[in-house]
Amino acid sequence: MIVCPWCGTHYETFTTNCKNCGGALPLDGVVEPERVESADRVPVPPPAPRAVPRNYVWRILLADGWSIAAIVFLAVGIPFFIVGLVLTVAVVTALVGIPFVGIGGLFTAAGVGVLGWRYSEAQQTTDVLKDGDATPGIIESVAENFHVQVNGRYPWTITYRYEVAGQPYVGRVTTLSQPDLSQHPGRRAYVLYRRENPQRSAIYPHPYGYYELH
Repeated sequence: MIVCPWCGTHYETFTTNCKNCGGALPLDGVVEPERVESADRVPVPPPAPRAVPRNYVWRILLADGWSIAAIVFLAVGIPFFIVGLVLTVAVVTALVGIPFVGIGGLFTAAGVGVLGWRYSEAQQTTDVLKDGDATPGIIESVAENFHVQVNGRYPWTITYRYEVAGQPYVGRVTTLSQPDLSQHPGRRAYVLYRRENPQRSAIYPHPYGYYELH
């Protein structure tokens, strides 16, 4: 017997969401709408819309290798561009300034382009966390990325798989925090996804302190 933790509706067989209120049902049938502390139980995502911190997009960006690279490009490109403009305006040093402007412009353009792309991706992830439908999934792998280092830490990539309407999908999320026991390979987990685009997904609970959302 499965009981909806949000409205109390009973189900004989498992279904991902309550047909009465739309809330996600617990995978193990345990009635527990609050956060689940045990690694052996699966935290149930609350019904949409969910509260997402305003700075959550930047939490995602600061753990993303592409975003970090874009910030480095901007940190190099903007000073080069400004120095180049100053040297170019001073006619005497114009020949020196033009290359600076070119290099700075390329670095700045690349940084802005990549950061804009990653910001859009992060924003779409927060939209999934806020309004996405829930479906059961499983953690497939957890790996540390030693090619990127942020504040002395290597990011972790969590790969998970899930199904929507019988179609299998694979998703990934990056975090700077070492995954806890509930996010180890083989563990069950809920996955939030966009109904119109099931490939757009996010694991629940999401990293970066997402346990506190309601």
